[in-house]
Amino acid sequence: MEYKAGLSVDEVSDRAGGQAITKLSSNENPFGPSPMAIAAAQTTLAGAHMYPPRNDDKLCDTLTAFHGRGLTRDNFFAANSGVEVLSLAEDALIRRGERAVICTPCFGAYSQSLTNKAAEIDSVPLIEPGFTVDVDAVLAAIRPETRLVYLCNPNNPTGTWFGEDVLSQVLDGLPPHVTLIYDEVYYQFATEAGLPDAIRHVLDQRNILIVHSFSKAYGLAGMRIGYGIAPTHIAARIKKLKRSFHLGAPVMAAATAALQDTAHLDRTVTNNHAERRRLKAALAGAGLAVEPSQANFVMFRCPEGQDAESLTAALVARGIMVRPAFYLPQHVRVTVGTPRDNDRFLAAITNILES
Repeated sequence: MEYKAGLSVDEVSDRAGGQAITKLSSNENPFGPSPMAIAAAQTTLAGAHMYPPRNDDKLCDTLTAFHGRGLTRDNFFAANSGVEVLSLAEDALIRRGERAVICTPCFGAYSQSLTNKAAEIDSVPLIEPGFTVDVDAVLAAIRPETRLVYLCNPNNPTGTWFGEDVLSQVLDGLPPHVTLIYDEVYYQFATEAGLPDAIRHVLDQRNILIVHSFSKAYGLAGMRIGYGIAPTHIAARIKKLKRSFHLGAPVMAAATAALQDTAHLDRTVTNNHAERRRLKAALAGAGLAVEPSQANFVMFRCPEGQDAESLTAALVARGIMVRPAFYLPQHVRVTVGTPRDNDRFLAAITNILES
């Protein structure tokens, strides 16, 4: 599957006939970044003529203190987005012609990045209904040439999730030459379910790399910053590949400050919890099949006579940006916005259903 990046507001504004655009297509924070993060980034700009710190040690120290649990700086590395965390991991852990297992439908960037690196991909479908992980099939797909297995939890684009039992079964079944890429960039939004304690497995020196991002709950998508958490033997391999000055000073300052602004995070998560439930109830009440979600988006199946591309176009014509779900041509993913954002979306989808 070819990965298609999300469009910007400017790219679709002409299709909306001059209407204001409500963007619910990229899982961004509807409240923007923390004011503390903005102020911290602005403070660094007076020194923009100077190089930033050569490495990310200070940010990793902040992340160490933030997560606690006995983790050390050596368990962390920062990158230019969660996608670059994935790319760096692949550079360190898989070679041309070696294999990776992905569980579809999943984040489209996995297959794009692996294909760009000339890795072979084995796709294991999630089990429907419910889009649950087929642990036996994942483990059966592993070959001597397999180096990576990808799991996303909560999963993008479905919003579905799994617990400790699935994570432990997969890790217990992995041979020593395979590393699990555990993508939990939406973990802050899992307010109704217990996600696995992935850090426990890092501390136990299992072959796992956890992917986190500042793009979602922290509202820093435009600054491009993410980080990985891994056992020291994995993190050390990845750190060797990073160039000097790989992150700008404003970005690192903003990320550090964002971690400290618990009030902004609480506002974001509280809104998401309430509005996610409202969106799901309203869509289900309109007769649409909606998947349970623990992310900052919900996914639903298109009504009869529509597919994801046509429904997305119909919503854009009404000033609403949503996104076709990866790998699922009959499903649409919609970001949870503010109450006003969601009201506009619900009014538009109701108009389409009734027309």
